[in-house]
Amino acid sequence: MKTNALFVLLVLNLFSAYCQVKVGNRETVLDSIIYLSDTIYDTIPSLPRLCDELSIPKFTIPINGCDFYVEVEGQGIPMVLINGGPGGTHHYFHPWFSAFNKTHKVIYYDQRGTGQSGFVPGEEGYSFFQAKEDLEGLREALGISKWIVCGYSYGGLLAQYYAASYPEKVSGMVLISALPRFKEDRFMSEQQKYISQVEKDRFKEITAKAIEAKKKGELNFSAFLYNMALNGDWKRQNFHKPIEEQMIRSALYEWVNDRNFNSIMSKSAKQYEFKGLFKNCPLPILLMEGKYDLTWGSEKAVIFRQEFPNAKYAFFEDSGHGIFKDEPILFTEVVSQFSETLSPINSEQVQSWKQQAKPYLEAKNE
Repeated sequence: MKTNALFVLLVLNLFSAYCQVKVGNRETVLDSIIYLSDTIYDTIPSLPRLCDELSIPKFTIPINGCDFYVEVEGQGIPMVLINGGPGGTHHYFHPWFSAFNKTHKVIYYDQRGTGQSGFVPGEEGYSFFQAKEDLEGLREALGISKWIVCGYSYGGLLAQYYAASYPEKVSGMVLISALPRFKEDRFMSEQQKYISQVEKDRFKEITAKAIEAKKKGELNFSAFLYNMALNGDWKRQNFHKPIEEQMIRSALYEWVNDRNFNSIMSKSAKQYEFKGLFKNCPLPILLMEGKYDLTWGSEKAVIFRQEFPNAKYAFFEDSGHGIFKDEPILFTEVVSQFSETLSPINSEQVQSWKQQAKPYLEAKNE
């Protein structure tokens, strides 16, 4: 057995105890349990960021006129984590990706306009193009020649855009519940599938209270997110019910962004069409999909996989949108095995595909 494989097994064994407490035998969306809190909370308890408890380098880097918040954990194969949204933060990935710190240099960062990075639009405002260029700027600033780009949800779309733009800088791409960037009538959200009418009625109460608070200038957005999750909104994207501590931290730290950031970036990303882009891609790619990911409907995994005929594929039977927190041990094992198989890519094939990809990288006005 290879040395790095032994490290992975050691990490998995140590990590399993933590994961069993956090995931094992918890309520799932299939249990159809309805819980309504006794009150709608105006504030929520304060908890520190999980990364505050990690003794790892944390710093800011100036890139393209903006200061970016960055964390680097572990040593080994560089792997950059690209969070979802648009408008999420790196905090999604804590503590799950610490399982890789013996075999990988794990790079967390907050995108421009989100989290602890600067809320500084580019020359033409926030854009999908700028987000991609910022990612390349981060690689250069860290002095990394090649890295694994690991994108989650919307971050998976950004990873696709980056990999097609700079394939010579990518040793592999991991797409976790990734956002497709092509039109498909069969993509239909099923996020309300396991939410009861009673819970929907409570959501209306919470929303009405939030709107009233906003009128008074008293809106506590974190409290709004916490109340929603506590009363059943967690069922939209999770298979296992998060514990209360996770709901609090998620509300506090996982959705922090500049004004109208999500709508601006979503509109920008929709100007691109990636259907067919990865048909002949020579890069090693790992696709990861959860059986209960309701974001784009039950057919998404099959349809999306057809766009990556040369990719490795992993389907998780007990996962929703956030595979790494629903099945963390299996997730870590699958990514580690993929990483171990990476080998040098033929440069001529990479350059040939890069030329083929150019038409896909041009924004189309809708």
